[in-house]
Amino acid sequence: MTSLPGSKDPSPSTQASKATQTADSSFTIMTASHGPIPTLKDPSSANISKREYIYFLPYPLPPNTEVPYSIHLPDRNPLNLPSHQFEPTSTVVLTSPNHTFVDIRIYKSFKTTEPNPNQGHSQKLDWAFAGTSSSVPITLPPSGPHHGKSKKRLEEDTWKNVTHSTWTHWVDSRYAVGSSDIPVDEGDMYPIAPQLTLEVGHGFHPALDAVKTHEEMWKDEDVVSTNKAGSKICVVMRCQADAAGVRGVVVRLGQYCQGIMMAGEKTTVERWEWKDGENGEDEVGEWKRSVRIGDGFVPCGVAFRPEVLGVGAVVKFHDFEWVVEEAWEWN
Repeated sequence: MTSLPGSKDPSPSTQASKATQTADSSFTIMTASHGPIPTLKDPSSANISKREYIYFLPYPLPPNTEVPYSIHLPDRNPLNLPSHQFEPTSTVVLTSPNHTFVDIRIYKSFKTTEPNPNQGHSQKLDWAFAGTSSSVPITLPPSGPHHGKSKKRLEEDTWKNVTHSTWTHWVDSRYAVGSSDIPVDEGDMYPIAPQLTLEVGHGFHPALDAVKTHEEMWKDEDVVSTNKAGSKICVVMRCQADAAGVRGVVVRLGQYCQGIMMAGEKTTVERWEWKDGENGEDEVGEWKRSVRIGDGFVPCGVAFRPEVLGVGAVVKFHDFEWVVEEAWEWN
């Protein structure tokens, strides 16, 4: 049997089959082609990112506020804000080579020894959304006080290699499927270190019931191979049944897989992680579900068997179809 909604067994070992078409009482996989997975020549757009912290500031910012602000704490804090950054969630973003992303944010437990929810209540979900992202290079004037600074000093204070990024939410746990009220999600991305990027933006934060400027520190994680061949895999699946109020996206990238499915205003999310270790005979045995919230069907397990998937392949569950939009392999 496959892992049904509400199943207590997080093992994906039987969630997918190598047959061209497999069926049971749960879902059917219809393979589009028997050709090899396309080789990705430039994997630079594929990205695994984890949030290290979020820091809130007033919106709009007071005049002459230095941006970025949080990276100077606690030594410089002219606005007399909290002196340390914090991270209340476990947040992972997976972005495919074609810029499709799934962003899942789960509230951490007050007990550090307690794991993320695997049969969690919706109150554990801070936010989840999926869509497409884009970035363009920008040049921002130096922030902070300019008085007494020479032209050369101002040029030195100008950040280099800043980009402006936009994330278009196609499905969002805070809005019903197809809602036109989803606000623009955008921010300026400051390179802090080789794998650290600080996002500066603003938006309404429900936990604060206010619009705030926010700074979010993101840390990139290397994509890891999960097979004996040493290749890296990315698979993207999408479900769209707008007449029924259903949308969903799954992105498997290397050692992570995340999915979100919404039916009206009800949200189901899953996160799976692959760990190298005990069972070296079959890569599927290494996948473990680390997060599940909701009771819908999200076909993450199918993405662990890329050999049965090609672009155009369909995973059918009851009346809903998940179509493979991307399938990539690279070294």
